[in-house]
Amino acid sequence: MPADKGAIEAGRDAVDDYRANHAKLYDKPWHRGIPEEHTPLLEIMLAGLKKQGFNSIQEFFDASEELNVQELGFASGEDFDARATMADYEALELKWK
Repeated sequence: MPADKGAIEAGRDAVDDYRANHAKLYDKPWHRGIPEEHTPLLEIMLAGLKKQGFNSIQEFFDASEELNVQELGFASGEDFDARATMADYEALELKWK
């Protein structure tokens, strides 16, 4: 596995927190302060990912996707691409994204 499962799960928590706080930000009517209010949310998420050893959002999502396919019983993303059935693709869609 390219990244530690615990690091990926902690990264998922950071992204979930960001998503929840982002949704709360947009629950209010649009106002000029939204960009300034959004930036700290993004920075907190990025710091949480960096703390887990991820240098970018893309690096985290790649590792998370790899964990998803491994949890479905595939050796790697390449193995998934080569052997997955429609049911496997559907199961992947139900995994954390």
